[in-house]
Amino acid sequence: MSSCQITTAQQEMARGLTFRFDKPEIEVERIAVYPYPDLTRLWVRVQITSFATPVVVQLTCLDEDGMEVSDMLLVDWRDPYISLTMHLKKPPRPDATYLLRVHVERDGALLVDDHHEFPLTFIDPDSKK
Repeated sequence: MSSCQITTAQQEMARGLTFRFDKPEIEVERIAVYPYPDLTRLWVRVQITSFATPVVVQLTCLDEDGMEVSDMLLVDWRDPYISLTMHLKKPPRPDATYLLRVHVERDGALLVDDHHEFPLTFIDPDSKK
């Protein structure tokens, strides 16, 4: 038997395993938003559970009046970790509470609808360690 062949016992053991990317539902594990010092850009980090089939991710930022100030659409997204910069379309309102909405879809079906509130205040991400 070569080292690449799988024995019957190994196949039986593998049948009982559930791999993380086989989870039937996708969930948001973590959302973090760090405004840049100029408060006109946001460093957005989102982590969702692993998945095998690509998804569409929509990130929408709303100000405290519920008005959309930034949005981004990630089509055919294949990575469970998202790290990007969003630019605000309207003048920033320092110290106001903003909201980041995260929608994840596949084939038109909504899989995730989550959100994260954050103050529009510069906080050095390295100081939070």
